Amino acid sequence: MATTPPAWFAELTPVDGQAFPSSSLLTTRADELASLLGPGPAGWAVELGATMAARIISAIPELAVDVIAREVRKGCEAVALGALAALASGTDVAFAAMPEVFTGPVEVVARGIGVEPVLRSIHVAHAAATEVLLDTAERVIPESQRFREMRRISDLLFSLVDIVTTRMSGEYARAHEEWLTSAAALRMETVEDILNGADIPLGRAARVLGYDLSRWHLAVIAWTGGDAPADPEQLRAAATGVLAAAGCVSNLVLPVGAHLAWAWGSRTVRAPALAETSELRPAPGIRISTGLPGLGLDGFRRSHVQAAHGARVGAASTRGEWLVRYDDVDVVAMLSADLPAASEFVARELGALAGASDSVAVVRHTLKCYLDRDRSLAKTAEHLHIARNTVAYRVQRAEQLRERPITERRLALHAALTLVEELGGAVLPISSTD
Repeated sequence: MATTPPAWFAELTPVDGQAFPSSSLLTTRADELASLLGPGPAGWAVELGATMAARIISAIPELAVDVIAREVRKGCEAVALGALAALASGTDVAFAAMPEVFTGPVEVVARGIGVEPVLRSIHVAHAAATEVLLDTAERVIPESQRFREMRRISDLLFSLVDIVTTRMSGEYARAHEEWLTSAAALRMETVEDILNGADIPLGRAARVLGYDLSRWHLAVIAWTGGDAPADPEQLRAAATGVLAAAGCVSNLVLPVGAHLAWAWGSRTVRAPALAETSELRPAPGIRISTGLPGLGLDGFRRSHVQAAHGARVGAASTRGEWLVRYDDVDVVAMLSADLPAASEFVARELGALAGASDSVAVVRHTLKCYLDRDRSLAKTAEHLHIARNTVAYRVQRAEQLRERPITERRLALHAALTLVEELGGAVLPISSTD
């Protein structure tokens, strides 16, 4: 049953005297609270909502994007107004009268942001509200009433967190399912238009994709080489994990069949270099390639092309690493764009040094290490943990197999050795003699 607001509510006033009504995003709701408690408490609640939103946007950059930030502001203000009304009347918070609290997930889903930042925002808001409410309570509530009122405030806030978390999870799941059902085909068509260089308005493409195309982009391709179809959620998680590690605050992920996913992440500045760590390692069998950061539509397109070349090299690579960065394999990618021509080039440059036997492979590897280290016998021996004389012998043997000195067409020789080191049998002659 509703009760008369405690006298201390009249002491609530905003720091900014213009917080109500000028700063309110929900003026009708704030007017209703003002008619119940007065303009001071209404302005105080509007200010509390703004404080909660500012904390969220500062702590969670993914939610600081354009319209999402406004949805955060509206939701926080609705919660602050509703919570104060409930405290004043001694009733439960009426979420049915606050639809703004749960409109955010639609915008978040449309921009490829996961549910985790949304749920985290609830706890950030709770911490901010608790801090402000308890500090205010200590200042305005008489000591004789303080313990009872502070406990009532704390109980209400924890109840809010439980209810909002449950409802928000459900709203996100519903919005996500609707988005996937209605937009997947159109999003793929739009992406393909961009990749094919079609003349497509930037604003329209951004609306369809729910992704800001004017920023810096980092493209990622996630794939699996297994016979069984990959779990799409594992591919998505692998791609978004790499993008998050690169500092991207929003992303776009498109499944392409059962074994492949295309993804992009955006930043307002050029993305930093991505370092491989054990925490990033995806589920077994999943591999990732990354392009280079690029700006705008052209950067979106070029980074994807680079990631695709990286995936091609990675799929054929002898190294089997799960993460392939384009800037690590760019030379190989360019040299192997025409694979038959690359094989002919290797055979022509290496001669019998392109042999398939283990002994020739050892000589070939030693020669590449030697060229990588500016023809330093000492550095090569240290790297391979062998004697300098052994390095010298193998280099001499390589020249015998090649039938010309390593100083002849040295750049082409180094390129051929690099191709073989990375792609192995994909560029070695099918029938070669040692």
